[in-house]
Amino acid sequence: MFMQRSRPYKYLATGEVNVIGIPGTMGFGVGICPSYYLPAGFTPLPGYDIRGHVNYGNYQYEDGSVMCWIPKFYYKVGTGSNGLSVNVVDIKGGASFANTAAANDDGYALHRAFIDGGVEQPGFFIDKYICSRNAKGTGWVASSIRNGNPISTAGDHNPIAEVTSVSLGNRYASAIQAAKGRSGVNGALDAASIFHCSSRFQYAALALLSLAHGQAVASTANCAWWQPGKAYPKGCNNNALRDTDDTSVLYISDGYSNCGKTGSGSLFAKTTHNGQDCGVADLNGLMWEVSIGATCIAASKNITAATKANPCQITIDGHGYTTGDIILITSVGGMTELNNKLYTITVTGADTFTLDGVDSSAYTTYTSGGIATKGVFYVAKQATRMRDFTPGNSQATDHWGAVGVAVMMEPFSPAFKTAGGGATYQQFGSGVNQVLSEATSGADWIKTGLGLPADASGIDNTGIDSFGKDRYYQYILDELCLISGANWYSDYAAGVWSVNWGFYRASSLSSVGFRCGAYLV
Repeated sequence: MFMQRSRPYKYLATGEVNVIGIPGTMGFGVGICPSYYLPAGFTPLPGYDIRGHVNYGNYQYEDGSVMCWIPKFYYKVGTGSNGLSVNVVDIKGGASFANTAAANDDGYALHRAFIDGGVEQPGFFIDKYICSRNAKGTGWVASSIRNGNPISTAGDHNPIAEVTSVSLGNRYASAIQAAKGRSGVNGALDAASIFHCSSRFQYAALALLSLAHGQAVASTANCAWWQPGKAYPKGCNNNALRDTDDTSVLYISDGYSNCGKTGSGSLFAKTTHNGQDCGVADLNGLMWEVSIGATCIAASKNITAATKANPCQITIDGHGYTTGDIILITSVGGMTELNNKLYTITVTGADTFTLDGVDSSAYTTYTSGGIATKGVFYVAKQATRMRDFTPGNSQATDHWGAVGVAVMMEPFSPAFKTAGGGATYQQFGSGVNQVLSEATSGADWIKTGLGLPADASGIDNTGIDSFGKDRYYQYILDELCLISGANWYSDYAAGVWSVNWGFYRASSLSSVGFRCGAYLV
């Protein structure tokens, strides 16, 4: 399935190389990049090798971008019967086991973020700050710098189209081009760049580290954002430059609405993934972030009738559906109660099917129209390199479209709540139910690697505090482009787990930006 790199770790007087640390302790969540992997253009910042230093695990690229090194780690999700309580997460470093097979035997899984190009990676670099526009020679690049004005995918808010490497204009897909310009001459597109728009896998790895860290501490000593019942990173999310759960966090305005400058939150450590100055900032609000690695190919069909019955029956001429399919219904006239919900269906005829668990007897009478959308979801293959994705929808390397998806991705089934009609707006967690899967391989392992619940029991319309009640916006549409983290006005629904399935590659919003990642081997 993938190859594993095997090289001895070096030791420094101040700490071990490539060690993720222990949850709850100083320096957890970042680490020292092995010097033999450090690529050209990267320079360790002063104090990068001193655990407890503000720059621990921090490096600077030649354009001025600050990136954090996230060493490879294994995780174990508690089930209540495997030595850990339900939803409790334990993290162990890459050197804790002889190899991944040994980790799996002990119930620990390698996080999917550490497999790229069919190779088990020693770690990855990820931007410390959301990208902002920065001069490079005679051009402009997307850089990870503090107190920058975050790039957005809309023309009225620091538009991504102004980045030299971008030719697609102000749209989500342009984040892939913008990332490839960081290493280009004068910011030009560099097809061989090691940089990529950060993936949903990498975002989910940071979320899992935050969860484990918050569970392991009982004070703010090694985790500034820790609060009883609200142990997760804080950010710019209350539409007033503050955090909904902690109003002591205050951002500097970037001049647009209530968006803040990157990394400008006062009490900075409260806004990082590990609650320390050395961590990755602004994962809870500020800007939604384009997150590559998953998409959907979908098709829509016109509804011609809907009955007031138990269960509700829908008519679509020659629908071609199969019992058990999940569809999204929108734009129905009259019987508007059906709109913007996901349903599991039972086929009753070539032109008809019923919506499982939906009694529409008391609904408003159907009058006209309506669209049913069914999709197949895809996730990047382990053999795919994130840096190889291109932003179109017709080429073999494209992140979107049937041609690229067939080469670069494979099908998977996300967990959607559909019983009786599942509203698009859901949140992470549901009572005492287990959210993430403990699987060490297979379909459920992929979902945990994407930061998604194992099944529908892990989400509902209220969520739970341990997952920040973060937003899980379920949707089905063609050329899906996932976005993560939420924005400055998302309130309590923003957070490190937050994910939105409701936009596509050509979408353009003033509250959506991105950050870059990089693998080294």
